[in-house]
Amino acid sequence: MKPIVLCLTAGLAAFPAIAGTPAVDFWLTVLHNNDAESQLIDAGSGLEDFGGAARFATLVSDLRAQARTAPAGGSILVSSGDNFLAGPEFNVSLNNGVPFFDTVAMELIGYDVAAIGNHEFDFGPDVLADFLSGFVGGPVFVSANLDFSNEPGVQGLVDLGRVARSTVLTVDGRRIGVVGATTPTLPFVSSPRDTIINDVATSVQAEIDALTLQGVDIILVASHLQGIAEEIALAGQLTGVDAIIAGGGDELLANPGDTLIPGDSPVGPYPAQAVTADARTIPVVATPGDYRYVGRLALGFDADGNLVEIGDESGVSRVAGGAQPDAVQPDPAVQAQVVDPLVAALASQASNILYTTDVGLDGQRPNIRRVETNLGNLIADAFLWSATDRAASFGVPVPDVAITNGGGIRNDSVIPAGAVSELTNFGVLPFGNFLSVVPGVPADQFKEILENAVSQGENTSGR
Repeated sequence: MKPIVLCLTAGLAAFPAIAGTPAVDFWLTVLHNNDAESQLIDAGSGLEDFGGAARFATLVSDLRAQARTAPAGGSILVSSGDNFLAGPEFNVSLNNGVPFFDTVAMELIGYDVAAIGNHEFDFGPDVLADFLSGFVGGPVFVSANLDFSNEPGVQGLVDLGRVARSTVLTVDGRRIGVVGATTPTLPFVSSPRDTIINDVATSVQAEIDALTLQGVDIILVASHLQGIAEEIALAGQLTGVDAIIAGGGDELLANPGDTLIPGDSPVGPYPAQAVTADARTIPVVATPGDYRYVGRLALGFDADGNLVEIGDESGVSRVAGGAQPDAVQPDPAVQAQVVDPLVAALASQASNILYTTDVGLDGQRPNIRRVETNLGNLIADAFLWSATDRAASFGVPVPDVAITNGGGIRNDSVIPAGAVSELTNFGVLPFGNFLSVVPGVPADQFKEILENAVSQGENTSGR
């Protein structure tokens, strides 16, 4: 395997045209985001002037228009997975039925291709099939390493070409191949049921080779591997790939002078770099989630499909509204068909007060996944109380200990002291999980469970 590198210095310096290389014959602007996760209205409490699918749609339209001004070129729009997520907004979709609001938003925004993430399986493959079946046109959903032959609902969409290992897009007469990939940890972090998960590198390379045999000479990978370091490692096992659009890690890559959402800090420059198995340096990009940013990767190819330049317009653009200097107006169709109905549906939940708290409850992601917090303790205590209260009716022993998964606590905020509404409470534990009682766990095994739970404490994604 060739070595890999994540560039942490000036983002575009490693990619300008090299003297003596062929001139750019074709410009492809890849607009992208990942981990939208049903955050359709705005970026959340305190950030109401940012994010939102309606503003995102307008910004994408503006960036597409800029890309079309380039000679011999054009644009595509890519999502790198986690296109919906359990929570108050998605619960409204489940209650309303097909098409889901996330489906409507993605179709109106105009995605060309979308990777399949882990959260697409949180309610099982049948709900994924419902999400996909709501599209009239919409993007092709891609994953080279997932086999749905044992899941008839999704397999039916594979047979229709709505789900595929890869897809080929035509932009200004040039064919662009996009290969998908999904995290191999899927059985541990979601509910894929009988979906077959194959090796990522082997599956992706096979698809790249198949596209190459078809004469496709520009190939991208849209992957959802849970962290950009995983995509950089994947690049070191691949040949024939020109760029990777990553998802699942929520990383902000940005360059000096980029205007960011307040409180955001980049982890490195845009784009990051990786070295492929055929010793080529390629760009790897990602964005934070929740419709907060649009990534723009401008790729310059020669007549033979070789990547020879990265355009200096490449970078991230924040999605802003209100009185912000870079504000855009919400797209009217997305606002009317998605945002406004969701706002109305959630208003009644927001007015229904369930309880009060005397202290702030810490559910911030970096804390809830790594260290003890009072919200995590409260939830575990509630689980223990509930299991104890119902043990007799289910014929199971009264439990001694309750453990909650930090990754299932999703509010990513400190709930302030005071009244807590149904809407806020639903956002804390949105997944439809079951509370299980496991009797007779030996003390030594329980010790191993706890040791595993606190291992890799430096991993901010959690353990």
